[in-house]
Formats: sequence, structure tokens, C-alpha cells
Amino acid sequence: MGVTHHRSLWSPDVPRGALSRTTRPPSQLIRPAMVAPSLPAARMRTVHILLPPSEGKTAPLSGPTLDLESLAYPELTAPRQSVTKELAAVSARPDSLALLKTGERTRPEVEAQRNLGELPCAPAYRVYTGVLYEAARLGPDDSVSIFSGLFGVTASTDSIPAYRCSMNVSLPQAGPLKTFWRRQLKDHPVLETASSGATVDMRSGAYQIWNPRGVWWDIRVRDRTGKVITHMAKHYRGLLTRALLDAKSDEVADVARTLGDVSVEVKGNRHHLTLVPAV
Repeated sequence: MGVTHHRSLWSPDVPRGALSRTTRPPSQLIRPAMVAPSLPAARMRTVHILLPPSEGKTAPLSGPTLDLESLAYPELTAPRQSVTKELAAVSARPDSLALLKTGERTRPEVEAQRNLGELPCAPAYRVYTGVLYEAARLGPDDSVSIFSGLFGVTASTDSIPAYRCSMNVSLPQAGPLKTFWRRQLKDHPVLETASSGATVDMRSGAYQIWNPRGVWWDIRVRDRTGKVITHMAKHYRGLLTRALLDAKSDEVADVARTLGDVSVEVKGNRHHLTLVPAV
């Protein structure tokens, strides 16, 4: 049995050549420095992976416009319509940068989303190009759930535009987006893991707006002195995402050990996994 696939409608596959990488400086790119060794044969069980979005995005130069009704988890269409409409309005305000908690360098992106519904879209796994996504190397056959301030949660294959709207933003009408989406996702049945497999949470704190009810792993990355690794933690979460998708196994700790030393603390259904990357 493979990775859980959540229902989403077809979206055109935009060639990589049709994407602009200007929103992410080349100096910030971090390429995977290692390839996880293959695991011995393991039982085939479902793993549901939760990811945050990335600040670094690749803006599609062409593609379909945003169709909220085609996104996975269609029960969220109404709140998505509310947030996207308000974001477009806020992006036209003189104080838009302050409201969206972003800097002057992002002004062209913020101004572009005044017409958010007219921007070209591409699959989310191609639009998000931050450190985690560079390492995860997601493709059309990979199924993960991506939490975001704009859409709440989508599938990695959903077509979306590049945008600026983090979960830490508070919009004038919707209010704090963390609170808004937590309320929308409370007791959301579609997000429950459909099998006895595990949920692996790669999200940063701001995006932990919904918690699984079954077996749930969260991931911490530390160096050999015990110090929490911040920026590079995204890189290793991306590597672990790729390894789990390739392994098609819910033996999360065993898969993580292909990347370094692992310790696990269990509290009920929640498993706190600490990864110390191999040097």
C-alpha cells in the first residue's frame, strides 16, 4: 500500500521552463548533500505527510488561473474565497506591506496579487521552492498535504499562484489567519488519516493549526551538541520527506535513521523524533 492520495481534480502540468525563479535568490538555494540509502524490504503502510509552505516561491509565467473549487478538500472553498478576496483588497492598500508583514523587496509580488484571481497557476510542488522543497524534490506522483495562510491546506498537486500571505498575518476582516484556519479545520474529517498508518508532521509552529488524532510524529533536528538547528532543519525535513515517500513505509524511525542518529520520545499517540544528521 502506498502513500495516501487525497482527492484533487486534474490540473495542467506547467513545464519547468515556464517558471520564473526571480523570487528566490540563487545564493539561498541549498541542494541536497546526500541521498538516503535504500531500506531493506519493509511492510507497506500508509504515511500521511504534513508540510508548511515556503516563503521562496517560483512564479509561473503561464498557466491556468486560480480555480478554488478544483482544490483538494473542497469543504474549504468558502473560507478560501473569503481569504483570497480579502488578500487581493489588502494588497492594493498603501499599508499592504505592513499588514502582510513583509519587506520592500516583495512589493512587486504584493502588487501583483491585487489581481490574485488572474495570476497564472502551477502545481503547488512547483510553486513552492524553499529549502525544504528543494530537498524533498516532490513530483506529480507524490501526495502530501501543504498548510498555508492563503488556502488553509491543499494537496501538493493543486494548482496555485505565487503569493505573499503567511500564517502569521492578521487580515482586517478574517483576523489572525492562525485562528481563522484553526476554526475552519476543527474536527475536519477529510484530514484524518484514512488508514492505520502514521502522520508525519514537518510543519513549523505557525502552521500547526490542526493536529491528527492517530499516531503522530513530529520532527526536531539538532546538531551533535544538542543545539536546535533552525535554517538547515528545513533541509533535513525535506530529505526525510523524500525518504519516506520513497520507502512507502510507516516505520518512520527506521527511515529517519538513513539520514542520521535518531531518538524517539513517545507520549500517547504523539511521537517526538529527534534527528541528528550524519556529518
